[in-house]
Amino acid sequence: MKCCFRVLAVVLAAAIALIVVVPAVHADSMDEVVVAHRGAKMSKYAEGTLPAYRYAVRNHADLLDADVRWTKDGPDRDSVGTMIILHDATLDRITNCGGPISEWRWSSIRAKCRTDVGGRRLMRLIDLLRYGNRLGKSFTLEIKLASITDAQAKQFWNTVKNSRVQLVARAARLASLNKIKKLDEADASHRISYAFSTRGRHGWPSVSAIKNTASAVYAKLTIPVTVARRYRQANIKVFLSTGKNEADYAKMMARKPYAVVVNDVAQFERWYDDQ
Repeated sequence: MKCCFRVLAVVLAAAIALIVVVPAVHADSMDEVVVAHRGAKMSKYAEGTLPAYRYAVRNHADLLDADVRWTKDGPDRDSVGTMIILHDATLDRITNCGGPISEWRWSSIRAKCRTDVGGRRLMRLIDLLRYGNRLGKSFTLEIKLASITDAQAKQFWNTVKNSRVQLVARAARLASLNKIKKLDEADASHRISYAFSTRGRHGWPSVSAIKNTASAVYAKLTIPVTVARRYRQANIKVFLSTGKNEADYAKMMARKPYAVVVNDVAQFERWYDDQ
């Protein structure tokens, strides 16, 4: 049994900033670094909502994962739109509302939209950061837009700069990431770290392609073992996603990742403890 999992929890809570902020030395295998995919993605909790993140925290998730989108411009407090936690481009799949998020104002979403699971409100990015910051948690955030305005980049950076954040983007969204990165690097005390996301559909990116952008890579759990090893040997942190069941967990661990992204943190922990 992996009894060290619980013993290391306190140490990880104190030092978790090093995981996402400071480039780490090569890690041969996962060291209890668990990323809570959208908080929890399961029948009991609506993904990307406060109950889902509370569940992840209760079960010792190290990083809280979220996707970020913008609402419609309007008279809300954020004149360039409000940043909310939502994977999809539309509200249809997980709420009683419909249509593109970019056509809704936050005030209307808050008043009218509830998740199909549990009847919960969606969260703003600032709400998630406030919750996690109080508990000393770190975050991995993915910008879901291929392009953002300078005002949106500044809004995002000002919101996250005092939190421990890893920013994730696929190749098609690097323009958005780079706008934020430019602002972050201009600040002497910048805190954001970066990860390149790939599914390997058009081949696995080279080490140099990843390092031009990031110190970590998010890859599909079916990444070839040889490719994962090549990244590790180049001191690239390998995050594997997304673990949904025990078969997925076994595939992930066989590739010796730096971290795993899972839908149900408690389920993964139980499996891991039994290995």
